[in-house]
Amino acid sequence: MIFAENLFWGRHASERKKYILDNLKKKHFQPGTYLIVEAKSPNLYEIYNQAMFLNPRLDTEHVEILGIGYGYKDTLDCVTRMILSRDDITK
Repeated sequence: MIFAENLFWGRHASERKKYILDNLKKKHFQPGTYLIVEAKSPNLYEIYNQAMFLNPRLDTEHVEILGIGYGYKDTLDCVTRMILSRDDITK
């Protein structure tokens, strides 16, 4: 996993940053944690449950994480902020 330089955090996830990052790096299961990655066009983002990144058959080493949410609603709020911060969409 590659973490974006400007990583977006959901409100609840930001309260647990160290815990979430440590567990992601150690590949521990974290129920309720969602990862936001760039999607193929025409979509902007894809949301994955963190458990999908534990599957050894998936190559997740080169996936760039753009945002992290803790709980689905928190993740949707994070994606909303990500979209609103884009210059190519808000103009």
